[in-house]
Amino acid sequence: MRLAPRFQVAAVSHVGRRQNNEDFHRVLRLEVPPGDLLLLAVADGMGGMEAGEWASKVAIEALSQAARAYAEHLKGGRSAVGLPRVMEKAFTLAQRRVEGEAERLGKRGMGTTLTALLYADWLKEGVVGHIGDSRAYRFGPQGLSRLTEDHSWVAERVREGVLTPTEAERHPYRNVLTRALGLPEARFDLLPVRLLPGEGVLLVTDGLYGLLPEEEWLLGKDLQGSLEALVAEALRRGGDDNITAVALRVE
Repeated sequence: MRLAPRFQVAAVSHVGRRQNNEDFHRVLRLEVPPGDLLLLAVADGMGGMEAGEWASKVAIEALSQAARAYAEHLKGGRSAVGLPRVMEKAFTLAQRRVEGEAERLGKRGMGTTLTALLYADWLKEGVVGHIGDSRAYRFGPQGLSRLTEDHSWVAERVREGVLTPTEAERHPYRNVLTRALGLPEARFDLLPVRLLPGEGVLLVTDGLYGLLPEEEWLLGKDLQGSLEALVAEALRRGGDDNITAVALRVE
């Protein structure tokens, strides 16, 4: 007998003041023995409106394909593979797909950020995969903490002590990425996570944190309502970029 899900998921995306939404996201729940396998992902495309929009979609579709393949692997009764290995294969597939589409379309510079969580609810464990400047946060009773590091020119200068965080926010190179899917030799980070009841993971694109500092974020019992409130506030403050947020909380 399958137990009722012991988690809550939410997602919201808004085009902002842009003509196209180059963000793409996915919340995918796959029923497998002995529980639920969940994939949450956000991607922020680059390379121009059509190219960016397509790159982010291609990356997340590849990620979803890999998650579904692993679910079928488990349903077939075969032995489990570590979640970091599954995510590594998924990101590698996404990189190949984005590179292939850029070549097919003749879109040099086409690429995307990609930040995702693959979570096995029966283990209460997951893994975050990350490249670019979208972000993953852990949240819960102890507050909010960032899990990922931005792969951007200004973030690297902050880590070196050359820029302060405030200077980075205003710097003309603040949108320049040093790592992204589609760029040559893309390197991504893998971060294992274990969640206790009341804890969760939040994934966002820079359209949210660029306008609404994380110190002001509130994630209440109504997770969907909380995300919608955050996006609405970012829109009120200008909304000059696409804004996307997805979240999972363990009950």
